[in-house]
Amino acid sequence: MTTSAPSRSSKWPIILNYAIAVVSAATCVVLTFAVYPSWGADPAILLFLCAVMFVALAAGPGPAALASVLTLLSLQYPLLSPDYPFALQSSDILRLGLFIVASVFVVLLSAARKRTSASLQLLLNAQQMMLRELQAQNDKLRVENAERIETATRAQGAEQEIRQTVDTVPALIARYRADGFMDFRNKNWREYTGLSQDNFGGRRWGSALHPDDEEMVEHEWREHIATGEPFELEQRLRKADGEYRWHRIRRVPLRDQTGEVIKWYAIAFDIDDRKRTEDALRQSEAELAKARHELQLIIDTVPVLVLRHRADGIIDYVNEVGRTYSGLTTTKWTTRTSIITHPDDIPRLEAAWDDALVTGEPFESEVRLRRADGEYRWFVTRRVPLRRNGEVIAWYAATYDIEDRKRAESELIESERRFRDAQMELAHASRVVTMGQFTASIAHEVNQPLAALLTNAETALRWLAHQPPNLEKTKPAIERVIDDGKRAADILSRIRDFSKKAPVRMESLEVNEAILDVMGLTRAAMSDNGVLAKMQLAKELPHILGDKVQLQQVVLNLIMNAIEAMTEVGAGSRELSISTSKAESDGVLVAVRDSGPGLPSAGLARIFEAFYTTKSSGLGMGLSICRSIVEAHGGRLWATPNEPHGAVFCMMLPIGEQSLEKLGG
Repeated sequence: MTTSAPSRSSKWPIILNYAIAVVSAATCVVLTFAVYPSWGADPAILLFLCAVMFVALAAGPGPAALASVLTLLSLQYPLLSPDYPFALQSSDILRLGLFIVASVFVVLLSAARKRTSASLQLLLNAQQMMLRELQAQNDKLRVENAERIETATRAQGAEQEIRQTVDTVPALIARYRADGFMDFRNKNWREYTGLSQDNFGGRRWGSALHPDDEEMVEHEWREHIATGEPFELEQRLRKADGEYRWHRIRRVPLRDQTGEVIKWYAIAFDIDDRKRTEDALRQSEAELAKARHELQLIIDTVPVLVLRHRADGIIDYVNEVGRTYSGLTTTKWTTRTSIITHPDDIPRLEAAWDDALVTGEPFESEVRLRRADGEYRWFVTRRVPLRRNGEVIAWYAATYDIEDRKRAESELIESERRFRDAQMELAHASRVVTMGQFTASIAHEVNQPLAALLTNAETALRWLAHQPPNLEKTKPAIERVIDDGKRAADILSRIRDFSKKAPVRMESLEVNEAILDVMGLTRAAMSDNGVLAKMQLAKELPHILGDKVQLQQVVLNLIMNAIEAMTEVGAGSRELSISTSKAESDGVLVAVRDSGPGLPSAGLARIFEAFYTTKSSGLGMGLSICRSIVEAHGGRLWATPNEPHGAVFCMMLPIGEQSLEKLGG
């Protein structure tokens, strides 16, 4: 087993001490032999004694004892020599005895000194340890004192911070004694109430409580002071300006180690705005409930069937009107189409539902619904979606009875048919009257081709009467007879078509051609009244779609009115102008201008009214019939003054397909 380094190092001082003892004894021996040949001399013994004392002082009692033994053996050396007599003298024995006593004394004295030194060293070590402990305690006390000072500083800062926090927190904070009397109020409390820190009122609530709340607060205080339990209440506190506002106050107790209440702490929050908001909310909820009730009453009493459908179209609500009409008491009909729908209308309604559920678009349809007594009546229903974040969550439908309207529409259609028939009768009568008004003109138009026909026929007979007959000249005469016959037949055909009662025949026609035909019928009337006619017909006008006879009646009526109006002015200034042009709105414009006295400004807006006339012999139906005919063709008829005098009647007719669209509309 190896010796550790500390144990080896601890043996070296011991070896050194014993080495000192050996060296000291050896040195004394050497000195004795060198200096004192007489081995038993007193100086030699004294030298050995000094060596022992030196070893005792330098190395301790153990080495001193070793030195004593070695010295004693050295002193016995002469006695062991052959030359030394065996009989010891008394003086030698005395010196040896004294040496032994002195050596023992020195050893004992050295041992005592060592023990004393060891005791002193222990005492010194104890003192040093005590000093170190005292120093450590002193350092600890110094640290604790610094920590205590720092803690006190932090506590003071924390107390100051707490006080600032208590004073700046946006709430009213107060402290009460165990009996409930206030002894502290924070800055906000003081500024809010205008009361100082001192509670001069001596009351538990700090003299700022609303008088009507005193009894309630006092009762709560007494009860909770007795029980020591925290509590909350709402009370009104007076502001510095005298206004009372509602506050919610919570009070909690502070207890000591025994559990006894020693303080009460309270915090109050202004809830006046919240109270008002709550009051307003309650009022709003009451009004909302009332509005819902009124809305429900409206939904149930409005004379309309109101239904609500789920997102998939299934009916989940029917109002009172619907339940009463159908005779079904349940408000939920578990089908997409109401069970009272006429069977013939269900496929059409289901198809509309399919499209609406895909597109999410509102739709409207007309269906027949069965009444409680079994009668089916026509209804129109409109369904609109209710969306949330763009997604349809429900459908609402309003369905109202249109049975009377449908019957009225049928009656109106029938009335319109009868009116159109009557209008046609009236238009025919007007044409007949017009024909009667220019009979002479018609006779003149017919007489011209007849006279020419007779002349050409006589000429052809004369050429045939020649011997031999002149056939070359007869043939042109006969051809002219045929042409005149056709011309007369055309005139009679136009007169017959114009005067006969025939159904409306819509066809594509050229406006200029229709106007020229009418001009042929009015040539004699214009000639008899000294009217000069001017034609300004645009070329390549688009065709219009209409009834030729009716449109010619309009043009004829306008021309005859213009001729009659110009009889009131001088013969030299009677001028009639008829023009056609392409309208900007894709139509054909026909304008009839005269140089008569013009239209009265007061009656300009009424000239197209039925039975309104400015002529003493007129019935007031001509222009009304004309406007009806033009509007039936999808056009417009209006009148404006002509410059410098006279009137202009304008007729705009849509072309081709546009006329069909307007007629269809």
